[in-house]
Amino acid sequence: MHSLNDRVFLVSGAASGMGKAISKRFLSEGAKVVGFSLEKTCDIIHPSFEYMSGDVTNLQDCMRAVETTVEKFGKLDGLVNSAGITREGTLETMSMETFRQTFEINVYGTFAMCKASIGELKKQPSTIVNISSNMAVKAIPERVSYNASKAAVNMMTECIALDYAPRVRANTVMPGIVDTPMIQKRIRESEDPQKMLDLYAGFYPLKRIGTVKDIVEAVLYLSCDASAWITGIHLPVCGGDK
Repeated sequence: MHSLNDRVFLVSGAASGMGKAISKRFLSEGAKVVGFSLEKTCDIIHPSFEYMSGDVTNLQDCMRAVETTVEKFGKLDGLVNSAGITREGTLETMSMETFRQTFEINVYGTFAMCKASIGELKKQPSTIVNISSNMAVKAIPERVSYNASKAAVNMMTECIALDYAPRVRANTVMPGIVDTPMIQKRIRESEDPQKMLDLYAGFYPLKRIGTVKDIVEAVLYLSCDASAWITGIHLPVCGGDK
């Protein structure tokens, strides 16, 4: 058990996917959570959960999310940045607009959330966990904007860890391919879904793709006292892939 009793977290991307699963897991460990996403609504119903809609690329929205958190729960103990996008393409096939959009959400959005939160976070021992990707350290074809944006998130996190130690611990989690609705859709729409799933699983020594639970547990670990002497790391959760 990694207790988060009475701790208050702000989670971006909380209306769906990994961010939603992280929010629910934190609530189960006794945390109070404010979810923040572009979606207008979120179907998490819990007395210790508050939701607000907003854009991570808009600093004013991010600041409003922090203000809502403090008004509702009195403090902010941790931030999880789960909002992000992936886009495919090479130098020749990707537009400048798409490249810029990837960085706008994955890098600027993470920076804006951290910037808006740091004043409250440094008031007490606290944590930041940024969701990066194994592609930050291992390039794959036709993902030039995504790979580069996640590498930027890694270095940003290291800088935050140095600048705000010992009060704030900052780390990343680097997932491999995870069984999310986006991946399920890609598998389902392929010519041979089973072949595609086997291909993905074959990338990893553990011979399966990740589950959302795999990632959630890593985020939980880096957000609780069990990781109290860990900061500035990039935790690969990718089935042994190097």
